[in-house]
Amino acid sequence: MRGRMRGVAALVTISAAIVLAACGNGGPDAGSRHPAGIVPEHIVAAPKSLIAVAEPQPNGTMWVLAGSSSAGLFNIDALSGRAAGSVPVSDAARSVAETSSDVIGLALGTKRGGALELLDGSTATVTRTIPLAAPARQVIAGSDGTTFYVLTAWASAASVTVVNTRNGKTEGSVPVPADTVSIAPNVQQTALYALQADGLVDEISVSGGKIMAEFRVSDGQSASMALSPDGSTLYVLKAGHDAPNVAVVDMNTESVRRVLPAPSGCLELLVSPTGNQLYEVVGTPHYGNIQIFDV
Repeated sequence: MRGRMRGVAALVTISAAIVLAACGNGGPDAGSRHPAGIVPEHIVAAPKSLIAVAEPQPNGTMWVLAGSSSAGLFNIDALSGRAAGSVPVSDAARSVAETSSDVIGLALGTKRGGALELLDGSTATVTRTIPLAAPARQVIAGSDGTTFYVLTAWASAASVTVVNTRNGKTEGSVPVPADTVSIAPNVQQTALYALQADGLVDEISVSGGKIMAEFRVSDGQSASMALSPDGSTLYVLKAGHDAPNVAVVDMNTESVRRVLPAPSGCLELLVSPTGNQLYEVVGTPHYGNIQIFDV
C-alpha cells in the first residue's frame, strides 16, 4: 500500500482541484436525465471515476472513494459539494463506510485476498488493518455505531464478515449467495439482507446463517441496495444502460411499492440519517455526482 500524508488538511487543494475537474467533465448535472417532473432536490459534484460513498453523517459530510490510476478518499459536504480534505489510499480499495462513532471502514480487494482498514474519522489515518478471507466487495456500517459488515467473495463463494471496531476483531462470518452484489443489516443487526444480481433478496440470520425469507425486487441487473434507518423501506438499484431505476420495497409486505428514476452511471444507493432523503451515487470515468431525492 502506498504511503499516506499525515492528516487531511494538507490535501485540501488537491481534493478541490479534483472536484472541480469532475465539474469540468460533465459537472453535477451530467448523467442526471430523469422523467419529466421527477428530478433530484439537490446534486452534489463529486470526483470523476467515483467508486463508492460512505453513509452520510448527521453533520452533512460524506467520505467519497474515487480514482482510476490512483485512489483517494475525499471528505465532501453534501450541501455545498465543497471538499474539506482528502488522503490517498490503496488502489485495492473497493468500498467505504463510516459508523456513527466516527470510524471509517475501507474495504480492500485484490486477486489474492482482502482486508478491512479502520481509519480515524477525523484524520483519515489508518488505525488498524484486519485481514479477510477473500477479496472485499462492500462494507456497511451497522446501526449500533461499532460494527462493520464486509461482503467478501471468490468466484464460487461469498460471505459477510462481522467486524467489531472497538477491538478490531472479527466476530463471525455469515454465508451468502455467491452472486451477492450488495448487503444491508437489519436495524436489530440480527439478520442480513443479501441482494443477488438477478434481483432476488435473501434475509439471512446472522447467528446461524439460515435463510429466513426470500423475495424478488427486480428482473435483473441489480447493483446496490440501502435500508431506511427505521427498517421499513428497502431501496434497490437496477443499473445497466437499459432504463435504470430504483425499486422502493415495503419491508412489511416484502413487495415493491413504487419505482423511482435513476440516472445513467448510477452505481450505489444511500439513505440519509433521518430516512427522508435517498442518495443516488453516479460515477463514470468522465464525471461523478451525488443526486439527492426527497422520499
